[in-house]
Amino acid sequence: MHRKIWFSFSLGFIIAFFYTAGKSLDNYDSVNLTEGLFYVKWLAASVFTTAVLFLVWEIMDRIHRSSDQGGKIYNIIQKKIPFSLPGWACVLILLGCWLPVWLSLFPGAFSYDALAEWEQVRDGVITAHHPVIHVLWLGGLVEGIHALTGSYNAGIAVYTFSQMLILAVIFSYTLRFLGDFQVPGILQWFALLFYGLSPVMQLFSISATKDVLFSGVLLVFLLQLIRLCSKGDVYYQNAKSWIAFGAIAFLSMILRNNGFYITLGTLLILLFKIKKYRKKTGLVLLGVCAAYGVYVGPFYGILDVARGGIEEMFSVPIQQIARVHRYDFDSLDEKDLDVVYQVIPKEYLEDYRATVSDFVKKGFQQDAFETYKEDMMRIWVKWGLAHPLTYVNSFLVNTVDFWYPHAVIDGYRDVYGKSSYFDYKVDKPGSEVVFLPNLHQYYEKISFDKHAQLVPFAFLALSPGWYLVLTMIILGYLWRSRRYEFVVPGALFAFSILTVLLGPMALVRYVLIFYYAFPVLLSVGLQPRCKVLIIQ
Repeated sequence: MHRKIWFSFSLGFIIAFFYTAGKSLDNYDSVNLTEGLFYVKWLAASVFTTAVLFLVWEIMDRIHRSSDQGGKIYNIIQKKIPFSLPGWACVLILLGCWLPVWLSLFPGAFSYDALAEWEQVRDGVITAHHPVIHVLWLGGLVEGIHALTGSYNAGIAVYTFSQMLILAVIFSYTLRFLGDFQVPGILQWFALLFYGLSPVMQLFSISATKDVLFSGVLLVFLLQLIRLCSKGDVYYQNAKSWIAFGAIAFLSMILRNNGFYITLGTLLILLFKIKKYRKKTGLVLLGVCAAYGVYVGPFYGILDVARGGIEEMFSVPIQQIARVHRYDFDSLDEKDLDVVYQVIPKEYLEDYRATVSDFVKKGFQQDAFETYKEDMMRIWVKWGLAHPLTYVNSFLVNTVDFWYPHAVIDGYRDVYGKSSYFDYKVDKPGSEVVFLPNLHQYYEKISFDKHAQLVPFAFLALSPGWYLVLTMIILGYLWRSRRYEFVVPGALFAFSILTVLLGPMALVRYVLIFYYAFPVLLSVGLQPRCKVLIIQ
């Protein structure tokens, strides 16, 4: 009981901050951390969220106890609602669910970074700014099919369909995973419907952004981690499992630049957690790192891959400096400003937007930064010490859409006056074809009309913050229940959110893994026992 209360309060305290600070940031782009009323609201919200968490976890405990004792309701659910669809049928169902959205924006949502990736292949100048393997695949397909057919739309359509097919196979594999863990059929049906009918799943199934396949591979990596941590004695004896695990870990590293940190961090936690098989785990880690070294070394060398810009790594400091420049300009030293303007010209600093760093970041002078690196670090620390609350608010407002469940995803609102939930368009070299105009209007509204996100209960399907909170609640429950086999899988989510919090803005595509993994976490959270060998 004491453990449940302590866990409920600890997690409730954090979630209460999300709601209390998030509401202020959504309304005013800042939180007044010197105001006593804010802390009163936070404390009141903490009491409420603690009570809710305690109640939810108590219900889950009773479900588990009922199952352990052969409860009638759980047995009826297990037997009367079976899930026996073969994998190929699941793939066809998912493709059928996604086909209408594809026809609403044919040949697919060729947007976000897709244009830049295609241009690298077209121009024969590959950089490490985007994942090279994805650049080659996307750009190669579009250019290759265009060379054969004379149509860029055909190339984009081939890429989009191949991605849809891969994603459907991944989700079908996920459903088989749930079956292997004896998850009740009703939860497997829920997972299938979620993957097929969720607007987020549908929209991103046709999106050419690199985040889709990266998140799909990361989901498979998560499933392998759960298998490994809960079926250790079986998993470690199968060489094929280890080869597959290493391959998936490697793909997770190379399909997105922050994937390297997510995968490496998770593997290191795995190495620390699993003492019995530490030697084998270490060998896999060394193998994956060696493969990554070959990939970014000789492979990059063959393709003459140019180094990407380093400004992405400094999105948070750039935004903090720009916010101080905007709101505390009169307090700044002229000598410091002269140095800052060498690295980020004044006109770009004056184009500061609270929710996205792109407008300031595009003026970043990398050569000048190399010259004034130490001075810039000194200035960043100096300004932070002088204006700590400005720095804190800069970080919070730039990331609030990731963690506040009722946030409206509209990071570009200052420029376009519309939501940036999803980039529902066909960029060049493609041309948009709409076969289902009514459905096109529906998806366009979700993507660009911020009021669509304010429809009652819409956040249940759309909000990144909501899925983050659900992930925290489920993992918190598992750890509170001493199911420590989920510590390592939980580390994957921790590294995922930490890496995107340091990024340029909050977009749904950066945290797709929280959506993709939700049916899995919900299922294992409600599953009393997976009937597997737990590593001691």
